[in-house]
Amino acid sequence: MRVEISAPARLHLGDLDPFALGRFGYAPILAIKEPRTVIEAEDAEALEVNGLEAAEARTYAKRVLEAFNLKGVTVTVKAVAPRNSGFGSTTQLCLAVGRAVTKAHGLDVPLLELVKALKRTSTGGIYPFQLGGFVVAGGFSVKPGEHVLMREEPLIPPLILRKDFPDDWRFVLARPLAAPKSPDKEAEEVAFSALRDRKPPVELIHKGYFILAAKLLPALLERNADAFGKALTEIQVTVGRIYQPVQEHIFNPASQWLIPILNRSGALGIGQSSWGPTVYAFTGSPEAAQNIAEKIEAEAQEKAEVTLVGADNSGARVEVF
Repeated sequence: MRVEISAPARLHLGDLDPFALGRFGYAPILAIKEPRTVIEAEDAEALEVNGLEAAEARTYAKRVLEAFNLKGVTVTVKAVAPRNSGFGSTTQLCLAVGRAVTKAHGLDVPLLELVKALKRTSTGGIYPFQLGGFVVAGGFSVKPGEHVLMREEPLIPPLILRKDFPDDWRFVLARPLAAPKSPDKEAEEVAFSALRDRKPPVELIHKGYFILAAKLLPALLERNADAFGKALTEIQVTVGRIYQPVQEHIFNPASQWLIPILNRSGALGIGQSSWGPTVYAFTGSPEAAQNIAEKIEAEAQEKAEVTLVGADNSGARVEVF
């Protein structure tokens, strides 16, 4: 059997609680239509992996074959989101390969079982992959000094909320072309450890939870783009202040120059996805997004990639040939 999996990238709208005063990794996350991770797989007698990020994809495919006692598979990685740029590319690549390999063998493996087979321990991105739309991942409890990412077993956050995101709402993404990759794997664990060695900024963390519950979510449910944008900016600045000791600035230093441009663009809200360096401007219509994109492009002067995206309310798509 030959199958293709097309998985959406995601925007991470703010990890509210890296100190785990409540739950580590408690965060609003949005699946977006572009960029996508596209994996093709066909059952075979041996393992063969071609295309982009082939070495990493091979690791994931091998784990799945061994976990489910499958003979082999031919995997082609046709597209991936920019790596370590705030799009959740590693999670989407991992899950898309796992889903493609099992589907190619006619298996319909529950996603949580697949995550364990893949040995993926950073799990907040499973819900955008599975469900699409706007989700709130409920994080998990961690003890002082405990690893939060580099673990033996995955900790699966509960799904607090999942809602379709309004079709007309748009994000204008700006990714600086000259920027180091954001922390990943061991580097990300080191960053979290360094942050958690400090005194928790209790007021900021409590404020983040309040903004999410009392401002951002009601604005989404009422489809109030103005209120959503204001709350989004507020939560992003709050989270940026929490991470400032290890990030150096409220936003990624490589993206800091873009923030005044976004503020002048007429956007309803601004922010940064995960560690960045991708930053974004939010607005309530495709027409406004086009105007904002043109303004950002004019000021950025080809120093940043600017794209318009809407939400993906479907999650990963499976096509069987």
